[in-house]
Amino acid sequence: ETSVVQEASNEYPPSPSTSCVEVVLEQFEATGRSNKNHERKKSIHRRDWLFQLLQKHASTHSSSNRNDLLKHKALVVAPMVDQSDLPFRLLCRRYGANLCYTPMIHARMFVNNEQGYQRKFWNAQEGTPDEDRPLIVQFAGGDPSILVRAAKLVEHQCDAIDINCGCPQSIAKRGKYGAFLLEQEEQLVACVKALSEGVRCPITIKVRLLPSGVEDSIKLYLKLIDAGASMLCIHGRHRFQKGRLTGAADWNAIRQVVNACGDRVPIIANGSCASLDDLEECLRFTGADGAMLSEAVLEYPPVFFVGNSLGERPSCRTGPGRLQIAREYMELCNRYPPNRGGQGSGTKCVKMHLHRFLHADLQSSTELRDMACLAQTEEEMYEFLEKVHDYHQQIGHKVEHEELSWYFRYRNPDARCLESSILPDNSSNKLPTDTKFELADEGATFASCLFGTNDDDACY
Repeated sequence: ETSVVQEASNEYPPSPSTSCVEVVLEQFEATGRSNKNHERKKSIHRRDWLFQLLQKHASTHSSSNRNDLLKHKALVVAPMVDQSDLPFRLLCRRYGANLCYTPMIHARMFVNNEQGYQRKFWNAQEGTPDEDRPLIVQFAGGDPSILVRAAKLVEHQCDAIDINCGCPQSIAKRGKYGAFLLEQEEQLVACVKALSEGVRCPITIKVRLLPSGVEDSIKLYLKLIDAGASMLCIHGRHRFQKGRLTGAADWNAIRQVVNACGDRVPIIANGSCASLDDLEECLRFTGADGAMLSEAVLEYPPVFFVGNSLGERPSCRTGPGRLQIAREYMELCNRYPPNRGGQGSGTKCVKMHLHRFLHADLQSSTELRDMACLAQTEEEMYEFLEKVHDYHQQIGHKVEHEELSWYFRYRNPDARCLESSILPDNSSNKLPTDTKFELADEGATFASCLFGTNDDDACY
C-alpha cells in the first residue's frame, strides 16, 4: 500500500495552494472559450453510461418481482460514514439494490495512509469482490490534486469516483468539504475539472440544495457538468436541514434539476423515501434516473425489494423480519470480518447496524439495550440476537406488524413529502436567516447513542 501511495505522490505535486486552483480554472475557462460556438459542452462519458453499467451487472443482483418502473432505474445505497461497509452493501444487493457507494473516505488521509487508514476502507491488492459491483468510491476533500491522487489509487477497481458535497456536519465545515464545498464554487469546479481530466472512470457528485434556493443550485450544477461531472445525486434538502430540523426533502426541486440537467447527465433523487411506495412515487414525480436511500435502508435493507409492502400506510411488511436481516448481516460479517471487511471502524460498525435493524426492540426492552451495549465480541453479538429471538417469542411478535422505528426519530410518519414539496411557498425548506442557527450548529452537543456514536454523525 505504501509503495502505491509513494508512486502516486511522485506523479502529482504536493497539495496545491490557491494558485493551483486558479490555474485549473484558467485552463477550464480557456477550453470553454475555444468551444464558444457550442452552447453546451459534451460530457466526457455518454449520457447512458449509468444505464449501460447497470445492464452489465444486472445478472448479479436480485431483481425478482421488479416492476416496469424500477426495471431500468438505479436503486442506490448511499455513502454513509461507518455504515456503508462491505457486508452491509452485499446485504442490500441481496434485496434489490443495484448500485452502492463506499463510506465517505477522507482523500488526504487515504493518500497519506495515515495510521493504516487506506486498509480500513480498501483492499489495494484485490479491490472489492465481483458481487459488490457496480461500486462508486466517495471521497471527501477540496484539494484538486489530493482528490486526483486518491482517485488514481482506486479507479481501476471501481466504477466511478464521487465527490462528497452533501455532508452538513461541522467537521465538514472545518475540513472545507461536504455541503460547505458547494458554497466555494471556484474550488469545487476546479476539483471536478481536475478529476474529470485526471481519472478514467466517470466523476459523480452527491450534492444538497444551496441554502440560497433552487435557481442558484441549478446554475451551480450546470457548471459542475460543464467541468466534467457525469452524474449528480440531488439530496432535496439544504445543509441546515439535519437532525431535528431535517424536514421533508423537496422533490419539486429535484424535478426542476431533472428538467434543467437531466438531458446531459443521469440525475439520482435522494431524500424522504421510507418505503418502496415512497421510492416509486419519488421516481414518478421527479423523473429521476434512480433513487438513493440512506436512513430507511439502514434500518431495513429490503426496502428496495418489491415484496416488502402491500401499499398500505403504514405499510404491512411482507418481506423478511428485522431479526432475520440482523442474522444475515452477521453471516456476511463472518465472510468479511471487521478487520478486513472495509468498515473503517470494525466492531463499532457492526454494533451500529444491529442498533439500526433492531431499534424497535431496543426501545421496548432495557435488558436488550444493556446486552447490546456491552457486546464486544462476535459470540456476544450472536447471544444478543438469540435474546432478541426469545423476546419476540415472549411477546408474540409478528413480522407483518413490523414498522420502521429508528428512521422516524426525527420525522412525522404521517407527513407526505410530495404534498409539502409542491407547495409554492414551502416554508419548512427555507433557509434560516438568523446566524444563531450557524452558532447553534457549531456549539451543539448531541446525546450519544449506546453504541459509541450519535445519530447526527453520519454523512448522507
